[in-house]
Amino acid sequence: MTLTEIISYKNVRFIRGERIILDDVNWTVRTGEHWAVLGLNGSGKSTMLNMMGGYEFPTSGTIHVFGRQCGKYNWEHIKKRIGFAGNTLNRFLSSLNNETAREIIVSGKFNSIGIYEQTTDEDWEKADRLLKDFQLTYLTDEPYRHLSQGEQRRVLLARAFMASPDMMILDEPCSGLDVRAREDLLDSLQEQVVKKETVLLYVTPHIEEIIPAITHAAVIAEGKVVASGLKKEVLTNHVLSSAFGLPVEVEWRDGRSWLHVVKK
Repeated sequence: MTLTEIISYKNVRFIRGERIILDDVNWTVRTGEHWAVLGLNGSGKSTMLNMMGGYEFPTSGTIHVFGRQCGKYNWEHIKKRIGFAGNTLNRFLSSLNNETAREIIVSGKFNSIGIYEQTTDEDWEKADRLLKDFQLTYLTDEPYRHLSQGEQRRVLLARAFMASPDMMILDEPCSGLDVRAREDLLDSLQEQVVKKETVLLYVTPHIEEIIPAITHAAVIAEGKVVASGLKKEVLTNHVLSSAFGLPVEVEWRDGRSWLHVVKK
């Protein structure tokens, strides 16, 4: 692993029961790159990213994150350098519902649901800046349960930035959002990625969510990385038609890609 490599997957396989979830995955993320990980539901993309947090371990092959090999290092030190936002946090909904937007954002410093450690004035000031950055100031003291789904997603996104992580993993953060809420979230994310040095890994089945700040893309199909590299070289008609199993065309406008299904 070279000094510029932040993530390295080499010949990674993951088998659950008799099902092969990931099959011979090779993938490298380097300093200065922001990636979209794209694939249909069930393609293995979320499992692939979960391994970086130590939630799954490869059946064979090796994974290095920040120069450390998964399974041969105290992974709690690695997890502290990674911010995460995704639908998996919904399992803590009963706890989140009783906290304010500001409290939830501050809890991101400790990677906890709820605040159980000593906070400082600087922590609350940083949370206030994040509330402003994500256009959530009007919700500062509102309970999470009173927020719309789009507002909740932006609060969790702000929470993920609270600890100033070296890497951010967003697992389908726009799932279930209407188009206005989706665009509000993506606009906020674009602004934060441009301002900060955090490496972004964005998992999605929708190429329309790939913001201009994202530089690279990996396409996953049936547990394999079928294409990876600069996004305009990867997100092509041929690659996506093959990965999605139907004819599609890609259109680029203002740094964003849009997918059209070709009807015969």
